[in-house]
Amino acid sequence: MTSTRSGKAVRTMHLATAGYAVYCLVKPEHLREAIGSDDTMWDTVARVFGVRDLAVAGVGLLGSASATRTALAIRSTIDFGDAALLGATLDGEARSKAVGVAAGWGLLNLAVLGRSR
Repeated sequence: MTSTRSGKAVRTMHLATAGYAVYCLVKPEHLREAIGSDDTMWDTVARVFGVRDLAVAGVGLLGSASATRTALAIRSTIDFGDAALLGATLDGEARSKAVGVAAGWGLLNLAVLGRSR
């Protein structure tokens, strides 16, 4: 059983994910700019992130307590997958930034999930 505070923390993480998802859809070039690329393919990647993250956040925000925690576990897995794939794709500072951000969100989501048990 989760406490009210930890349940709110889980939902807050889903709100943050939803916010980022909307940002990805509204300003997809942010990813390309952050990694220092001119390749507009990264805009498509950002849009994919947006759709995917909005779907997971929707379950996290609208689902039962169990579904909300499961969505956070899925979110963490996605973040670590992003870190691995971006780490294998990018080089130099772009790799460091992308892996750091993705893995950092994965760890934060896991920490919140752990406190919600």
